Amino acid sequence: MISKGTFYTVLNGIAQFVKAISSLVINKMIVVFLGSPALLFVGNLKSVFTILQQISGAGVYEGAVKYLSGEYKDRQTFILQACLSLMLVGFFISTALYFILYDQILNLLQLGENDRNLIPWLTGGIVLSLLCFVFHTLMQSFFHGLKSYKIIVQSTLISALLTLGVSTALIYYTNKLGLVLSVFVPSVIMLLTYWFHIRKSWHFGQMLFGKPFRLFVFKPVLSFTLMSAVAAMVFPSLLIVIRSLLVEHSGVELASYWEGYSRLSLFISGLAISSISLYYLPKLVEANTGQEMLKVVFWGVKFLFVVAFPAMLLIFWFGNDVIPLLYASSFLETIFLLKWELLGTFLKLLSFTFSFIMIAKKLTTVFVLSELISGLVFFGLSVFLVELYGVVGASMAFAGTYFLYLLWVVIYFGKHFRFFEKE
Repeated sequence: MISKGTFYTVLNGIAQFVKAISSLVINKMIVVFLGSPALLFVGNLKSVFTILQQISGAGVYEGAVKYLSGEYKDRQTFILQACLSLMLVGFFISTALYFILYDQILNLLQLGENDRNLIPWLTGGIVLSLLCFVFHTLMQSFFHGLKSYKIIVQSTLISALLTLGVSTALIYYTNKLGLVLSVFVPSVIMLLTYWFHIRKSWHFGQMLFGKPFRLFVFKPVLSFTLMSAVAAMVFPSLLIVIRSLLVEHSGVELASYWEGYSRLSLFISGLAISSISLYYLPKLVEANTGQEMLKVVFWGVKFLFVVAFPAMLLIFWFGNDVIPLLYASSFLETIFLLKWELLGTFLKLLSFTFSFIMIAKKLTTVFVLSELISGLVFFGLSVFLVELYGVVGASMAFAGTYFLYLLWVVIYFGKHFRFFEKE
C-alpha cells in the first residue's frame, strides 16, 4: 500500500511538473518572440527579484514549517505573528534596497532610452509582487506546518496554469513589457489562490489576529532569517557575475545558450526539491535520532533515483529533440552543455537530501559557512574553467561544485549524527 508521504509527494510532483512545464513554455515564447538574448535579460531580472524576495521572505517559511509542525505547534499564534513581523521588516528593507540600487539595477538589465516606458512597470511590479510574496508565503507555511498538503498541491497547480495563461498572453501582446510583467505575475496569482483557501478558513485569521499582535517577536525564527539572507545573496549574485563573465569571454549568443541550459537545470532541481520538500522537511523535523534522520534521507534518495534520475536520462538521450522543442534549433550548437548541467543537477539534488538537515535542525553556522564556501568554490571554478574551456567551463564548474558539496555533506552529517554507526 502506498504511504501517505509518497502519495502526496507524487501529487505535489505532478503539480510542480505542471508549474515547470508552464515556465518552459514561457521561455519558449521568450525565444520565439524576443530572441535568445532576452533570456539573459530575464535571467538577470529574476536573479535580482529572487534576492529581493529572499530578503522579504526573511527565511521564515522553513522556520514556520519547523515550529508549526514541531516544538511550537501549541503556540501557533506566536509563530505566525513572529513570521509576519519579520517579513514586513524584510519587505521594507528589500524595497529600500531596490530604490538605493536603482541605477545599478537598470544598468545590469541594460534598459536603455528606448525602454524607459518599462521602468514604472518594473518598479510597480517589484513592490506589488514582493508584498504579495510576503502574504502568500505566510499562508503557505501555515498550511505546510499543519500538513494540509491537499491545499498546497491545489494552489500550486491552479497558480501554475493561471500563470501560464496570463504570462503567455502578456508576452504575445506586449512583447518586452509582457516579459517584465511575467516575472512578477506568479507571486500575485499565488496570493490569490491561497486567499481563496484562507477566506474559507477563519482558523487562520483567528490564530493570527485573535490575540494582541506582538510586533517584533523575532527570536524563534531569527536563525532562519540569517540562513535566508546568505542564500539570497550568494548564488543569485554569482549567477549575475557568471552571466557577465560569459558575455565578455564568449559573446552574448553563447552566453544566452548557456542561460537556456542553466534554466533547464534550475527547473529540474526546483521541480524535484519542491516535490520532495512538502513531506520531507516535516519528517526531518520530527526525526530525533541519527538513524531516524538517515531513514528519512534514504527515502529522499530513493525517490530521486526512482523519479528524477530516469527523467534526466530521458532528457539526455533525447536532447537533440528536446532542446529545439524547449528553445530553438540554434541551441543545439551548445548541446554539449546538457550532460554537465544534468550531472550537476543530480549531484545538487542528492546533496540537498542531506543539507535539508541544516534547516530542519537549525544548524545556522554550518549552513552559512557551507553556502559561502560552496559559492566561493563555484565562482573560482567558473573563472578558471571558463578561461580554459569557454562557455562549457561554467557548466563544468556547476557539476564540480556540487560533487564537492555532496562529498562534504555525506562526510559531515554521517559523522555528526553517527549515521553509519549502529545504535
